[in-house]
Amino acid sequence: GVCPFRRLGFAPLPTLHETARMALQSPLYTLAALPWLVLSPLNVIKLLLNTVSPTAHLWVPKETEQCQAGCGIARMWATLFWSQQFCWACALLYTRHAPHQEGLILFGAVTKLMVACLLLNGYMSGVVHWPIGQAAAAWEGVFALLMLLDVRSAQMRRPRKER
Repeated sequence: GVCPFRRLGFAPLPTLHETARMALQSPLYTLAALPWLVLSPLNVIKLLLNTVSPTAHLWVPKETEQCQAGCGIARMWATLFWSQQFCWACALLYTRHAPHQEGLILFGAVTKLMVACLLLNGYMSGVVHWPIGQAAAAWEGVFALLMLLDVRSAQMRRPRKER
C-alpha cells in the first residue's frame, strides 16, 4: 500500500542517512580544510628543498626560520606535521560525502583544538608572529567548535533510540 500522506500529496520524510547528509553538506568542512589543503603541500615542498619562504618574515621570527633550516630533525617533524594536516584536510572533505563518519569528524575537531592551543603557545613564547599565533589559532579553534556543534546537532535530530 501507499502511505496515506503520499495520497494527500505530501513528500515522504527523508531517511536518517539523508537527514545526516543534508546536515553535513554545509561548506563548514570545506572551509575548515581549505587552509591546510593549500599551505601543507607548499610547506612540504619548502621543507624538502630546505629553502626559506619569501614570506617567512611575516609568519615567524628570523631565528625560527634559521633554526629550522639548520636542523634536520626540526625539518623532519615539520614535514610530518604538514603531511598530517594535509591528510586531515582530505579527511574533512571526505566527511562531506560520508556524514556518518562522526568519529572522524570528532577526531578532526580535537586535532584542530590541539593545533589552536599549540599555535597560541608558539605565539606566547615568541616562536611565531601574530598572524599564525592568534589569527590561525582562532580560525582552528572556531572551526573545531563549529564541527563539534554540527555533530551534536546531527545527533540531536536522530530519534533517541538511535543516538
